[in-house]
Amino acid sequence: MEERKEEMTAQNNVEEMTTENNKEEMIKEEEIAGEITISPDIIATLAAITTMKVPGVTSMGGLPAAPLSTLVGRKDINKGVKVELKDKTVNLEISLVVNIDSSLIEVAKEVQKEVKRVIENKTGMTVNKIDISIRDVSYSEKEEEENTAY
Repeated sequence: MEERKEEMTAQNNVEEMTTENNKEEMIKEEEIAGEITISPDIIATLAAITTMKVPGVTSMGGLPAAPLSTLVGRKDINKGVKVELKDKTVNLEISLVVNIDSSLIEVAKEVQKEVKRVIENKTGMTVNKIDISIRDVSYSEKEEEENTAY
């Protein structure tokens, strides 16, 4: 009787393992059901929004300074970003304006780090390179008024 129980238990274990393996195979088949394409415009928008969140960045190259909330709805938010896609790798060129009180090099490095993290996490692509071009510096209106008063 005990032999029969052991045989039944072993058979149940094999059936459970087979069922689990079949589920894994089904999941793998579902994973390769089709191609996923992400538009370069989407990558540019992700890069621009991420860039604008970095402290010290006041605007994208060529765009007037504005709060992020007003830029999100604008189609030209990604104006300062060029995207090059090759296979599953991304190369970016980002133009930006940085606050004069910030360390330009530190802001640029932070933009590179954050944009790389966000693009790779959200798209699954590999970021190969991010070139940063600081087009201008900005300063507060208060500082401008003090400078013109002299």
